[in-house]
Amino acid sequence: MNVLFFFGVMLTGGSTTQNLLNWGAKYGPYIAEGEYWRLFLPMFLHVSFFHMATNLFGLVIFGSMVERIFGGRNFAVVYVTAGVMGNVVSYFAGPNPGVGASGAVFGLLGAFGVYLLMNRRLLGSMGRQQLTSIGVIVAINVVMGLVTSGIDNTAHFGGLFTGGMVAYLIAPRERLFEVETPVNFGQPSMVLRSVTQPVSRVILAIVIIGLIAVALTWFESGTYVTNIVGQNIPG
Repeated sequence: MNVLFFFGVMLTGGSTTQNLLNWGAKYGPYIAEGEYWRLFLPMFLHVSFFHMATNLFGLVIFGSMVERIFGGRNFAVVYVTAGVMGNVVSYFAGPNPGVGASGAVFGLLGAFGVYLLMNRRLLGSMGRQQLTSIGVIVAINVVMGLVTSGIDNTAHFGGLFTGGMVAYLIAPRERLFEVETPVNFGQPSMVLRSVTQPVSRVILAIVIIGLIAVALTWFESGTYVTNIVGQNIPG
C-alpha cells in the first residue's frame, strides 16, 4: 500500500503539498469540514522515497516480529489503529498538513515493547535487552524530532501510546507448560508457549481506540471557526 500510493503520487504531479492533499493528506481545516478519511489515508502517503524507505525499514524489522508474535490479524489491528490515532493526535495538536506511516510504525514499537514488558519474567535477559533497544530507538527518534523540522512528534507519540494500549489488551501471554516426550524418560520438560487472547479483547481494543479517536476529533473540530471568506480555521 505504501509503495503503490507513493508511485501514484509521483505519477500525478509529485509530492507537492497540493497533490498530497488531493491524495488525502491530513489537514486540519478539511478534517473539520468532515473529511475524516484524512485520518486514515495519510499513513500510506510519503513526501519522498527516503521518507518512505525509512518507514518501510521500521515496518519490515519490527512489523515482522509483531506479526510473528501477535498473528496477522492482530498485527493489522495494531498497525491501523496506531496509524489512525497518530493522525488524530496530530490533528488535535495543530492544523498543518501531514503524511507518513511513522505513527503506525511507532505503534508496532509500542506493541512489541508492551509484549516484552508483560512477559519479561519468562523471556529473561533476551527480552530485557530487546526492551532496552526499543527504549533507545524511541529516545533517538524523539530527539531527532525535536531538533529536526518537518517531523511530527505528536503523531509518533499517538501511535506509540496506541500500540502499547492495544497490546496490553491483545498481546499473547507466554506460559510454561510441561511436556513429556519419549526422549526425556518420563520426566516432563518445560516449554514456553504463547497463549492467544480471545477475539472479544481485540474487539474491545478497537472500540476503545475508536471512541478515543472520535472524542478527540469531535472536540478539535469544534474549535474551528469560519472566517469571512467561508474557510475553516483554528479558533
